[in-house]
Amino acid sequence: MPVPAVLLLRVAAVWPLPGLGLLVLSNGPAPALAAYALHTALAVEAVLPGGARRPGMATVEEISRPEAPAPTRGLLLDFGAPTDVPADTEIWLVEERSDPFAGLH
Repeated sequence: MPVPAVLLLRVAAVWPLPGLGLLVLSNGPAPALAAYALHTALAVEAVLPGGARRPGMATVEEISRPEAPAPTRGLLLDFGAPTDVPADTEIWLVEERSDPFAGLH
């Protein structure tokens, strides 16, 4: 279902998870992620600091860390090809997907 473009988060930290994608956390509150259940598949577009755009898929994830008082929401990104996602990259919602693998083949 098409949706208006919504800024989901601005990247603070990235961890590559081999075979899964890139786990990204926000550099601040990400209230837009609270609207989605965990593991919801979203079509996204990454807008890199230099302006380049990369379409991809993401799922909403929750990360618990010992130093944090509460779990943090983030995204598990898959661009279908190796992609560098530096800090301050913006991740925008493009479309909600009922099939998490649609568009990845």
